[in-house]
Amino acid sequence: MSQDKIDMLQRALAREKLARKQAEKILENKAAELYEAKQKLEKSYAELETLLNKTDSQLQGVFENIVDAYVIIDLHGNILKVNDAAVSLLGLNDSNEDFNLLNMVKPTEMERVAQSFKMLLNTGSITDFSVTILTDKKVEKLVHINASIIYDDGIPVAAQGIVRDITLQRKYRKSLETEKLKYYNIISNMNLGLVEVDLNDRIIMVNQSLLNMTGYTEEELVGKHGVNLLPVDDDRDLLEEKINERRHGKTESYELRIKKKDGEVRYWLVSGAPNYDLDGNITGSIGINFDITELKNLQLQKENLLDKLAKSNDDLQEYAHIVSHDLKSPLRSINALVTWIKQDNEGKLDAVTMQNLHLIDVTLEKMEQLITDVLNYSSVGTNENEKVDVDLDVLITDLVKIMYKPDHIKISFLNILPVVKGDKTKLQQVFQNIISNSIKFIDKDFGTIDIDVEDLKSHYKFSIKDNGMGIEKKYHDKIFKIFHSLKKSKESSGIGLSIVKKIINLHEGKIWLDSEPNVGTTFYFTLKK
Repeated sequence: MSQDKIDMLQRALAREKLARKQAEKILENKAAELYEAKQKLEKSYAELETLLNKTDSQLQGVFENIVDAYVIIDLHGNILKVNDAAVSLLGLNDSNEDFNLLNMVKPTEMERVAQSFKMLLNTGSITDFSVTILTDKKVEKLVHINASIIYDDGIPVAAQGIVRDITLQRKYRKSLETEKLKYYNIISNMNLGLVEVDLNDRIIMVNQSLLNMTGYTEEELVGKHGVNLLPVDDDRDLLEEKINERRHGKTESYELRIKKKDGEVRYWLVSGAPNYDLDGNITGSIGINFDITELKNLQLQKENLLDKLAKSNDDLQEYAHIVSHDLKSPLRSINALVTWIKQDNEGKLDAVTMQNLHLIDVTLEKMEQLITDVLNYSSVGTNENEKVDVDLDVLITDLVKIMYKPDHIKISFLNILPVVKGDKTKLQQVFQNIISNSIKFIDKDFGTIDIDVEDLKSHYKFSIKDNGMGIEKKYHDKIFKIFHSLKKSKESSGIGLSIVKKIINLHEGKIWLDSEPNVGTTFYFTLKK
């Protein structure tokens, strides 16, 4: 072999050795990189495994502690896994009990459940599905279900769902609907017109009575502004003011004139109140309306009659004064003539004639007193003074001091008399007439008149008791009638007690008596506080 060939082979061998060393170096570097990568992968796997364990633990905690019942079943309905809430809801003994959910479905619900299960397989989920079940403990419940399919590499293997008991919710909803229907029927059939408006006075709801009261249909009212449709023009500002007050929480009643669809004007009594939502915010108002047109017309008629009556009373009073004057004038003339006759024929006329002339004088005095009493009776209640506080204890004590009474009669106050609201002059006249009447008819050697008072709830009850001749029971009612007197005398016209009764009536009281012949009489009367 030539030297050249040997040199060539040596150089080739050297190049091969160099290439091998370079390859070994590259392999060593790659081995180091692979080792480092392996270390990193092992670390990442360990971290991932820790994270997965943690996540699985968290999911298990959620599964076990979720408030709603959570159920996992196979595609035949057999329970695979349940939480404690599901055990309680389904009436199971524990979470490991073998049970098929389809056995809980009522027979009448089976077809609907089968259709929903088919939909679950086709779509992967169902929501808002309700069904009645019979639990393992034979308790019927209405449940609400949201469910979805569990897949393994795209193949459905199981189903999971949240089950919620809505039995009480349905019961409460039915009760609420029943109450709502009941109140709707009450509102619809009540005789009062009801209208509900929002904050902009736009009508939301009306009942049938309001439709009857206005002549409009429901379609013509709902959605319209009531203030522009119902009140007469002059009362529109009033209604706007009241609506604004209700927006600020005010409740009140007021009168309003309403114009019906046919143009007829009616008077309504409106009771308005704010309407609130569950948070206490004002959302509008509710008005309850009562047609008072007939009452209003009666009130107007009453006012007209009272005006006419007042005018008639004034005319009657004027007439009474005129008649009194015209009647007293001839009586005074007759009295003067009789006096002149007696003076001109003094000593010439016999005793019988003088007695007759005296009787004429007595009759004339009685006639004049009768005319005065009639005038007084007609005057009671015509010109009523404003009622003021009257201290009866002071008033009657002073009255007794100036009244005429014989020495053998004693007047006593058993209690302090109260202060009442009334006409001072007329109240004095009541006590004066009754006390004078008692004095007049006391026939005992020692006479007593006792004045007392009793405090009732809304009135004072007064009594004036004497030990006089008494009054038979058959006359108890008659003595308060005009021109009735039990004992005829020139001092008595039979009108005094009639005036007393009229004054007491004006003070919203009543009068009666208790009497026994030869024992005495007690007059009772009440006066409003």
